[in-house]
Amino acid sequence: MNDIVINATITTVGPLSIRTPVAEGQQANRFENFPVMTRGLDSEGRPLQTGYLPATTLRGFLRRAIVTQAMTTAAAEGKHYTLQKAYADLIGQDAESEKSEGVDLLKLRQLRDDNPVLDLFGSGLGIKSRLLVSHFLPSVNVLPEVFTGVRKDLEDTEGVVDLLTPSDREVYFGRNDANSRRADAGKVVRQIEQKIRKAKKDKAETTELEAALAEAKALSSKYEAEMGDMTNSSRTLTTYWALPAGMELKGRLIVQKARARDLDMIEQALGALSLRPILGAQSARGCGEVSGVFDVLQGTRLLKKISIGAWSAAVVSEFSRAEEQQISA
Repeated sequence: MNDIVINATITTVGPLSIRTPVAEGQQANRFENFPVMTRGLDSEGRPLQTGYLPATTLRGFLRRAIVTQAMTTAAAEGKHYTLQKAYADLIGQDAESEKSEGVDLLKLRQLRDDNPVLDLFGSGLGIKSRLLVSHFLPSVNVLPEVFTGVRKDLEDTEGVVDLLTPSDREVYFGRNDANSRRADAGKVVRQIEQKIRKAKKDKAETTELEAALAEAKALSSKYEAEMGDMTNSSRTLTTYWALPAGMELKGRLIVQKARARDLDMIEQALGALSLRPILGAQSARGCGEVSGVFDVLQGTRLLKKISIGAWSAAVVSEFSRAEEQQISA
């Protein structure tokens, strides 16, 4: 079978929150490392930026959906995956192939034939992926926006504190006082750190500032210690960055030298995404729900259309040549 191209449109039903890891030695961008790329220039030649859905987010979901279903089926039959096979299939990490000094082409071909997941997604240094996935971008540049929420404390629910034991009520109110002092001390720490960065940039002396910072950190730690084992229970603001709901993000998947089983696996994985249409983070706070349409083409011929979303089974429409020609017309 020739290459298969899958043109896809993913629509954000809710805000889409993505946070990529920060590379060693680097700093998170101003969007708390929501992925942003330069895309075009403005009228004065300055770079424009847009948020996007990284290829790895969708690709990773597809692979995990396929492999976890296979692992579940195997376990039900008493044929549990080994740790090595789980790493190879699910993560694409194959320690044995990375140790190998040469490539046995016959063995590699047999391995591809025997393992559809590795054949499609690749593994280690020995098996090259045949699945290419693009980033998914909006039609116009859109930057992520900040969302803010609050994590409530006990006293925000009327009457709850009164239902505690007297000793625990005393602990609770003491912890609240310590938390307020800790928050104030934390602000001082951040202010001093900012002054130190500016001083270093200006090549100014920072000895006194460093001493003040150490003192402020010690005070903050003291108040945190007074909170005991409940430091994460107090009222706090939560913020995250997300692309807004109702946006269309376009991209594509390409299956090189496609085999019939490749499309079966991709359709299976998209079916899993349709039943739980969540990508990215902050799903407990209303983020991540998507819908999508995936047009599967071989050359110019539309083979099928896969529609996903709404927490229901994917809808797959297959087309004969006559139907495809009629749609094109």
